[in-house]
Amino acid sequence: MTKNFIQDKNFSLLLSCKKLKFKIMITSKNILPIFFLFLVSFIFSQPKKGGANKALSVAPEFEKGWYLPYKGDTIKGEIQTNAGETEAQFNISFFFKAPNAKKVTEINTKKAKAYGFADRKFEILKINEVDYFAEVLEKGRIILYQINEEKVDKDRKIAVPVYYVTDTQADPKSKLAGVVELPKEKPYKKVLKELFKEQPMLIENVDKWYLQIDQVRQAIQEFNKLYQKDNSPEIKNTDNPNKKIENGEEIEVEKID
Repeated sequence: MTKNFIQDKNFSLLLSCKKLKFKIMITSKNILPIFFLFLVSFIFSQPKKGGANKALSVAPEFEKGWYLPYKGDTIKGEIQTNAGETEAQFNISFFFKAPNAKKVTEINTKKAKAYGFADRKFEILKINEVDYFAEVLEKGRIILYQINEEKVDKDRKIAVPVYYVTDTQADPKSKLAGVVELPKEKPYKKVLKELFKEQPMLIENVDKWYLQIDQVRQAIQEFNKLYQKDNSPEIKNTDNPNKKIENGEEIEVEKID
């Protein structure tokens, strides 16, 4: 009987051990997914530093640049060229680093009316009562601007360019008075025809059905050359008759006897 009792006790102990082992295995299998979900939630719940700045893993890149505040002179320094996820960031704000500064400062449309770096220039342009930093693609009698709209395509953010034109000498009653968007499809033909009505031959080789921005830029460049004298008006300098002011800068004039 003692022998049977011991065998029964050993069997119960063995059964208990197996149940415990089974419970541990079940608990381990439950803990791993829970731990993984917790880790993912923790990572994505962390606040992003630097506002619209890119992920901290991306090293900031800078170019020599400048910006023009609403009051005061042009301020020179460096501008971060990879601050946003797409090019649309440049139309909203930019990140500026003053000489010898360790930190960058975000400058928006309320703090500056223009800025630039490398060969790119941005100016304030009001679209539907909203101020943007519009990139200036062509400058002259006709000004061509570009503003990027940020959209999501296949779970990825992309910048979609939208183009605007203004004829600085347009008749106030004209359809092109003010800033006009260049449609990308059929209505674009009417805008193009109105824009170049004084020089229609310049758009003979331009696609008039679908917007081909490189062709339009070339036509605008040729158009502006014809009116170049009007773009840089000569202002007499009464303080020094041997100098003229052109584009805000004093230029020495050769004196003819």
